[in-house]
Amino acid sequence: MKKILFSLATVATLMFANTANYNYEVSPVIGGILSEGNLDLDNQLTYGLRFGTNLDNTIFDQFELGYDRASNVDYKNSTLSTDFNRYYGNLIKEYKMTPEMALYALVGIGYEDVKNEQFENKDSMFGQYGGGVKYWVNDSFALKAEVRHAIKVHGGDNNLLYSLGFTVPFDAKTKPVAAPVIKPVPVVAQVVLADTDTDGVYDDKDKCPNTPKGAVVDEFGCTKIIRLHVKFDFDKAIINDAYMKEITKVADFMKQNSGYTVVLEGHTDSKGTDKYNQALSEKRANAVSKALTNLGIPAHKITVEGHGESKPIATNDTEDGRFENRRVDARFNK
Repeated sequence: MKKILFSLATVATLMFANTANYNYEVSPVIGGILSEGNLDLDNQLTYGLRFGTNLDNTIFDQFELGYDRASNVDYKNSTLSTDFNRYYGNLIKEYKMTPEMALYALVGIGYEDVKNEQFENKDSMFGQYGGGVKYWVNDSFALKAEVRHAIKVHGGDNNLLYSLGFTVPFDAKTKPVAAPVIKPVPVVAQVVLADTDTDGVYDDKDKCPNTPKGAVVDEFGCTKIIRLHVKFDFDKAIINDAYMKEITKVADFMKQNSGYTVVLEGHTDSKGTDKYNQALSEKRANAVSKALTNLGIPAHKITVEGHGESKPIATNDTEDGRFENRRVDARFNK
């Protein structure tokens, strides 16, 4: 049974642990004392002062030193009077009921000094116990009411003490500084993008994955071909003056990009034999090549190819379509 009671007391202590956010408090009080009848004393009016220090990591929450004084207390059936000075120390356990209010229990010992010892009233040690209530009006001010039962060592006489007062805390506790929470930085797996044909466009966007090495490509990885819009009359390889503007643009581009070379591709329409058209397409490409060299492009940076009628860009069933197919295109390499 004792073990069970001790365990319950321990649990209760943990549940109502001291959470005061200050170290010390001072409490002025006024009150009264009802004395046991054999002491022949009138009821006493008292005033006093308490000084408390809060405790950590103990079963008790506070240790309190107190002083109460009663002046000119009359002895019954006599013209005599006396003064009382009471000094004591209490251990206090507080039970928080709401954020503002707490009940507390106390136990302590003290000493009673009797100025005029009469009728069994002697200087004596005493023990006491009691309880009270404390109500915080704000963080800097609380009201308190208390009742104590004191038993004197000399004669075992009893006094019932009651008081009202207020409490002022001071020396606020330093709040612990919480260690900063360091969140781990998520590790993002690095995606390695491949460029199989080394044309500068990654495979996930490369629509022409087998581009010849060194070819200049567009944003989709396909060989960039410039339509020169150099058109030729039927069965001719002579450049009309109207198309020199387009050839000059190619020359200017080559000069600005000195690391590039150009492939000139000649084409024909479908009129004539394959052999004849192949030779005619080469003549047309060579005509543009000569125009570029005349504009200052070194011959070793120019390659000529003839494709005959094999790569039409329009229908060969109409004159307009056949005119579009009689052309020279330019393809650049690095």
